[in-house]
Amino acid sequence: MIVFVALLLVASQVLVFLAIDRAVSSNTLVSVREEIAVGERIFHRLLRERSDQLITAARLLTSDFAFRQAIASGDQGTIASALNNHGSRIGAEKMVLVGPDGRIMATAGATATTAPAASATAFAELVADAARSGTASGIKLSDGEPSQVVVVPVLAPAPIGWVVLGFSIDARLAEELSALTSLDISFAGWQRDRGWTLAASTLGAERREQLRHTLADVSPTGAIGRLATTVADDHVTSASALSIDDNHAVLAILQRSMTEALARFGSLREILLWLGAISLGATIVGSLLIARSISRPVTALVAFAQRLEGGDYEHGPPPGGNDELGQLATAFNSMRQAISAREQQIKAMAYHDSLTGLPNRVLFNDRLHQAIGVAQRLDHPVSVMLIDLNRFKEVNDTLGHYVGDLLLREVAVRLRGALARASDTAARLGGDEFAVLLPAVGAAKAQEVAQRLRQALMQPVEIEGHLLDVDGSIGVASFPQHADEPNLLMSRADAAMYVCKRRRLPCVVFEDGHEAELDGSETLALATELRQAAERSEFRLYYQPRVDLSRRGTMHAEALVRWQHPQRGLLMPNEFIPFAERTDCIHAITLWVIAEAFAQVARWRNQGLPMSLSINLSVRDLLSEDLVPELQQLLQNHGASAQWFVLEITESAIMDDPERTRKIATQLKNLGFGLSLDDFGSGYSSLAQIKRLPVTEIKIDQSFVAKVTTERDDLAIVRSVIDLAHNMNLEVVAEGVESQQALDLLQRLCCDHAQGYHVGIPMPAKDFEQWIRRPRTARGEIAMAYKEIDA
Repeated sequence: MIVFVALLLVASQVLVFLAIDRAVSSNTLVSVREEIAVGERIFHRLLRERSDQLITAARLLTSDFAFRQAIASGDQGTIASALNNHGSRIGAEKMVLVGPDGRIMATAGATATTAPAASATAFAELVADAARSGTASGIKLSDGEPSQVVVVPVLAPAPIGWVVLGFSIDARLAEELSALTSLDISFAGWQRDRGWTLAASTLGAERREQLRHTLADVSPTGAIGRLATTVADDHVTSASALSIDDNHAVLAILQRSMTEALARFGSLREILLWLGAISLGATIVGSLLIARSISRPVTALVAFAQRLEGGDYEHGPPPGGNDELGQLATAFNSMRQAISAREQQIKAMAYHDSLTGLPNRVLFNDRLHQAIGVAQRLDHPVSVMLIDLNRFKEVNDTLGHYVGDLLLREVAVRLRGALARASDTAARLGGDEFAVLLPAVGAAKAQEVAQRLRQALMQPVEIEGHLLDVDGSIGVASFPQHADEPNLLMSRADAAMYVCKRRRLPCVVFEDGHEAELDGSETLALATELRQAAERSEFRLYYQPRVDLSRRGTMHAEALVRWQHPQRGLLMPNEFIPFAERTDCIHAITLWVIAEAFAQVARWRNQGLPMSLSINLSVRDLLSEDLVPELQQLLQNHGASAQWFVLEITESAIMDDPERTRKIATQLKNLGFGLSLDDFGSGYSSLAQIKRLPVTEIKIDQSFVAKVTTERDDLAIVRSVIDLAHNMNLEVVAEGVESQQALDLLQRLCCDHAQGYHVGIPMPAKDFEQWIRRPRTARGEIAMAYKEIDA
């Protein structure tokens, strides 16, 4: 009760405080925007007045008789000296004398070192305006720096030239205008070939850097729209164009800090907080006095709840009366009984398969350990059979998961019915894989049981009007003949089952050569380990950077999986991915990679790294109907956006089932994923098939890129692929770039992106973050160091 009253009071005070704070913030924002508007008017008026003053000062020079006489006589020394002396007196940095024909007659100050053509181009428009109107002024970019420029004629009495005076727009001017307007003022210049430069600003270093980042990737009109009277980063901002054309622009950016504007209301907040604290304290003291009469039964109920939390469901709460606390005690007791019953049900579910009712993998392993323990004491054998249903995937794909589930239930019934002893255990390990435990049974007797199980399975079954033939591959292993511990025994039974499936035999008992039969360089124990690798967190995700050749920037990488095997060390993808594809583990690995990649990119973006990532899909992934909903769920789970990712598919996926591939690819494209055709040129897909796929880029196979600088045929292929892709509005990624020469050549061929050891080796996330934050010059050294380590 005390806590409730205190929380209620705190909540009401917080709401009042928030309402007042919001009103203060809203009114302050309106006031600041009005200050911005007034300040902007004052700013432009000050610029006009300064322009008028500068024109007046310039006229002093043009009215000088000696200066006009020097112009008439063409005395360059006198002209330059007069320009320099007068410009120094009035603070002009650039002084130019333009003749009636528009050519530069003389320069002084900063323009003395500037090419005449450059100066003429910069001021030609203002000189033309002055020829029409008598005088002219404006803001212009000269040598990349903004200047306030005035143009005044030299009359004798007809114009014999034009004096052009430029006054730099620098930090001093910004500080003067800021003092008069009470606003932060920044001047930014833009050139089409150079982009934005921040010429002067009264902002601090951090705010200047934020402003540069805001302007970095927008045009002048876009910058005005982005900055126009919005609240961002605690500042209200307004921008206006002092000068703008197709090739140059100068913006004045006026800002007012909201924090400074809100500072005057700090005392009001302190008063509200003190009032809230005093009222809260008074409420707590009063509540304590009232609560003494009801604290004892509440304390007893708390002690009961703590026992309940600790798992004690045997003892109920203390008996209560007919008041609210008594009713609460009764409710607690009902809850205790319900929790106890539910816990028993959960324990049963934890050890049994919910679909078939058979023991699950956990219970089967427990019984296997117990059976081997008994067998060791009594010197008895123990046999294990692993059963994998044949063609079950076809049933799911053609008739649907509902029929597949009914079939699995029927298989469970037949397995239970075919086992003669109560001590035998039939279990479902997952998917269409079942196991049978036969205590005190050797390999020979287990073969007889396997034949009986197979005969029971092979009887046709009718499900939902479909007559189905059921068959299975059975692998048998026995203790102690084939293994002396449970995990190895299961691995040997698994090996026998895969040999049975490969040879298309009804039943196979494990033999020593079975593990080597499946793969000469791998053991079949790898299959069981591979299935458990994700659960044991043994997979690692590495990131290989990809460079944008048009900008030489890196904000994209490819996610590559590694397996940190507990005995074999770090395994490369080519050491286990082909094996995973043969044993149907590939989709589980893909989902792990995608989930980890989604989470990592979301973390990077929250840290301010706008990364995007490429992820590989196998043929089996792309042909799975579950792929699209699985990706949607993973995006939602990790707060990621599909626009951050490019999914890479291989040409073999197109060849296996073009129509189905196109359907799934279109759904992925509609979700927002980018699609890339990986290893282009290594397969046999036709251009017609590629044209129908909604891909956004193609990756040239590294077999062509590796020798592009030395083999003319490879160079011709790469050039043709790039031209073909660009004509189809596709971007091109070259993988396998191993040298700077190859990188430069690809850039000349207008390739869009490059990837390879010369750009960067695959790295763990932590190392990749350090790599991408380093200067570009240091990245190459890191890449070479990683390359030596990887080799």
